Amino acid sequence: MSEAPFVERIFESGDDRVTIRFHQPALAPGGEFECRWSIIWPDRPQQSYTCGLDGIQALMLAMKVVHSELMESHLYKSGKLTYVKQYDLDLPPGWGEGQLYVPPERNDS
Repeated sequence: MSEAPFVERIFESGDDRVTIRFHQPALAPGGEFECRWSIIWPDRPQQSYTCGLDGIQALMLAMKVVHSELMESHLYKSGKLTYVKQYDLDLPPGWGEGQLYVPPERNDS
């Protein structure tokens, strides 16, 4: 990755650290927005990107994917991956895991 990330978070993992980085979403050649992300594991880097209709959706999808990658890791499943000494990684949960919002009641009278 050539440009610097615009946000990052560092997680504890025993004596090691796991760093996640998100790059600013940018318009891709196909018209969608692309958000590049990376996870720097103690033994290797992992990087990819997600696409969305706009920059916010691309970033939210990137955060969802990274959250899933962290939760599925052997470090998290073994209880070794934490954020500020908590198992809640404080990232948006996966969509489809419950109601995201409650729509206001309509009064059509």
